[in-house]
Amino acid sequence: MDGVADNDNPELDNQTPLKYAKTPVMDRLAKQGICGLHDPVYAGLACGSDTSHMSLFGYNPLELYNGRGAFEAMGSGLTMQPAFDIAFKCNFAYIDIEK
Repeated sequence: MDGVADNDNPELDNQTPLKYAKTPVMDRLAKQGICGLHDPVYAGLACGSDTSHMSLFGYNPLELYNGRGAFEAMGSGLTMQPAFDIAFKCNFAYIDIEK
């Protein structure tokens, strides 16, 4: 059975590494801490990590965000000229027909 982005492992009592891991500090924080939801831009807007991080660092993504492609390009050290450059973000995938 698949776990969270992981597979059961016979060497770990057929558990995923996440299920098998000993996490006393995280467990204590979850029990004693305060859990809740945070809307980084405004309530009801589903944000990605890109716009959420901008907002958490004090930038208004509604005014400044130009898309994930430009965000990733600049994060890689590329210089973007707003009047001339366009950057696209692509995710690649394949299908293993043998399985």
